[in-house]
Amino acid sequence: MSNTSRRPLAGLATLLVAAVLLLIGTARAEAANAVDVGKFAAVVMDAATGEVLYEYEPDARRFPASLTKVMTLYMAFDALEHGKLQRESKVTMSRHSAAQPPSKLGLPVGGQLTVAQAMDVMVVKSANDVASALAETLGGSERAFARQMTERARELGMTGTHFMNASGLPNSRHVSTARDMAIMARSFLRDHPQDYRLFDQEQTVFRGRTIHGHNRLLARTGVDGFKTGYTNASGYNLLTSGVQDGRRIIAVVLGGRTAHSRDQLMRALMGAGFTTLAVRYAGIDVSMRHLLGVADPAYAAGRQLAAAHRPAASKIAQGDQDVAKAARSKGAWWVQVGAFRDKSRARSQLAALGRRHPKRLGQAAYTLEPSGKLFLARFGGLTDRDATSACELLRSEGADCLAGSASAD
Repeated sequence: MSNTSRRPLAGLATLLVAAVLLLIGTARAEAANAVDVGKFAAVVMDAATGEVLYEYEPDARRFPASLTKVMTLYMAFDALEHGKLQRESKVTMSRHSAAQPPSKLGLPVGGQLTVAQAMDVMVVKSANDVASALAETLGGSERAFARQMTERARELGMTGTHFMNASGLPNSRHVSTARDMAIMARSFLRDHPQDYRLFDQEQTVFRGRTIHGHNRLLARTGVDGFKTGYTNASGYNLLTSGVQDGRRIIAVVLGGRTAHSRDQLMRALMGAGFTTLAVRYAGIDVSMRHLLGVADPAYAAGRQLAAAHRPAASKIAQGDQDVAKAARSKGAWWVQVGAFRDKSRARSQLAALGRRHPKRLGQAAYTLEPSGKLFLARFGGLTDRDATSACELLRSEGADCLAGSASAD
């Protein structure tokens, strides 16, 4: 695309960044308790190119829990494609599969369902007994099938993964990584695109009984599939994919502290991921980590990896001394009120908000922080409490606002 044709899109970049600030700003209050540091890992990937847009402990071994079932289904669709299995083939509950702990469908030993039914129930109900029975149908035994899963995972490039079962039930040797889960998802989208819609089910019906799923994000615009997972050892996991403006991303969150906080964190990651791709398409270089600010889970987790990705300390742009008041620091916190291509618009926004709220913002230092081709308009030198209350006030007026600290930059 020519620079001329990109120019109108570039005019939307500021609006896109401002929109994502509101989304991730709402995640800030939950960020500190969103993850379990010892279990947490995350990756956001551009599905088209495989580029990792965001990562936190991407290669750390973690317990995938029921995200495992995506790989089990990948193997099943491989078997269907090669004529080794039919959708109407019968899956029979053995004593081993029927004995699997919940979540489960609960068929007795000898009970049967079709492959198509098994797939639906595995996605929506996350049924461990059905996953085990399907594995036995495909591999003779679940253990043999798990070995086949691991071999196939290696072929796909999942170098940190070892499967011990088809369901993700706890086993100290059943491990994977956030990067591998993203590779698995991208492989599924590439190799079985026509079957991906299986993961966009919020409920299914089995023999007249309606079964409701666990993936609340499927109801959100732009999200169209994949899987939740949970065990005590893994924490709350989520593998998600979606499309916005023709661009697909894949996101993995492992080790959320609760289902709700995990979902909120995934919303922030998805929103920042889509915005990153859109702004880049408009010709502006921006990073997901910078967009996330204090909603960045690396900041929330307080790990050393956060420091490794911190941008250089903020500097006032040359020639903007008329804009920047002396930063007589009351505190290390700032309030960001927009991202602009045009300096004069950024100055005007800061000045207008300072006049409108003289007690909250009138005495605060303010700067224009360069970020690629954008200028981030910020009030600085605030305490945590002042920054938080200022953002709450601005958001109550319908304005976009993100609070953060110098240590999060």
